[in-house]
Amino acid sequence: MKRSAVVALLLLAPLSAEAQTLSFTPEIGFYVPTDKFVSGIVGEPFDAAELTAGPSFGARMGLWFGDRFGVDVSANYVPTTFKVLSGSSELASENASLWNGAAQAVFYIVPRTSPVSFHVNGGIGLVSRGGAAFELATDKSDVAGVFGAGVGVRLGGMQLNVGADLYAYTAKIEDGIATESSFQQKDIQLKLGLGIQFGGSQNRR
Repeated sequence: MKRSAVVALLLLAPLSAEAQTLSFTPEIGFYVPTDKFVSGIVGEPFDAAELTAGPSFGARMGLWFGDRFGVDVSANYVPTTFKVLSGSSELASENASLWNGAAQAVFYIVPRTSPVSFHVNGGIGLVSRGGAAFELATDKSDVAGVFGAGVGVRLGGMQLNVGADLYAYTAKIEDGIATESSFQQKDIQLKLGLGIQFGGSQNRR
């Protein structure tokens, strides 16, 4: 009986190792705010302010349970500019920076092992602002809901990933521009990355 149990454990061990794999994906992309960051503030000498779109640089780490489901965490840095506007005129601009990160569940509608795969994802994220434009801000970070989709193309033991995430959140501004004001934001994170797998069978990528 004991010998049978040992044999069963030995047989299940490689299956368990193959069932869970890790992946690491360096990414470049483009971050696109779709709403004005500040607008309609009564008594201010400007109409609105915005963060401009900019390139992003980051990476993500994934933990996969088979060919269709996994979880991943990501982080990106975005250099950008904060512009103060009056009508169609720019009154001032300052250097700014954004950090965004997310923890998401990922479901592959077309399995990861296919030559071309398709997935959807969703979870929770964080958007944090910095740079000269937000030096005096007392609240620089906001929690966001994150939803997205993407396509993967297998390249041998690696996978090229293309996708987009939507960060939906309420930006709370507490500084010299506006005190305790909130603005609904919907930012799009476009991403392109090349993933490398660790652990498990290379054929299960």
